[in-house]
Amino acid sequence: MRITRVEKFRQLRQERIRKLIVYGMLLPSTSILLGYIITALFILPQISSAPK
Repeated sequence: MRITRVEKFRQLRQERIRKLIVYGMLLPSTSILLGYIITALFILPQISSAPK
């Protein structure tokens, strides 16, 4: 089955849009969320329980 030029470039454009969404929005938001979770669960309790 042959792929026409229009279908080929449509597929490439859709892949590029998917990659843009994943690398531009999903990964940064996930890393920020993980940073907040790690801070809230591990770092902040250590700071508050430190002897003064």
